[in-house]
Amino acid sequence: MKTLDQVVAATVRRYRGGEGIEELADALGVKPGTLYRLSNPLDEEARINSKHLIPLMEKTRDYSILKHLAARLGFVMVRLPRVRAAREAELAEYQASQAAAMKAVCGFYHGRQSAEAALTAIQAELEKAAGFQKAILSHDAPTLFEDEA
Repeated sequence: MKTLDQVVAATVRRYRGGEGIEELADALGVKPGTLYRLSNPLDEEARINSKHLIPLMEKTRDYSILKHLAARLGFVMVRLPRVRAAREAELAEYQASQAAAMKAVCGFYHGRQSAEAALTAIQAELEKAAGFQKAILSHDAPTLFEDEA
């Protein structure tokens, strides 16, 4: 597994927006040379400050740092989608996608599916589940379907 320093360095290197490293450094409130140094995993004397991590992820829209931290601590990270109240058709689609994800996992264990494909299916399923969780938490109504209210 990569180190946090390596993941931070990769996030900085991948940034291609606007003015490049100068714009990214400005968003973090540091000089470009300082950002180069802070993001160098081989420089033992320089480490990016934790106060820079959130602005770095927001500016780059690269959340691999957050995913890395979650994985290191035994958690799974999923992005919460924008949701509205669930409709019956969406629940049926969700059930079908759960079955497809399980099929991908079984396919992996039987040698018919790559690990990457199985992990992608699991991640997509987790994101859909998080969407339903968010929909349930954001609605006061005890009914699941809008048209039954």
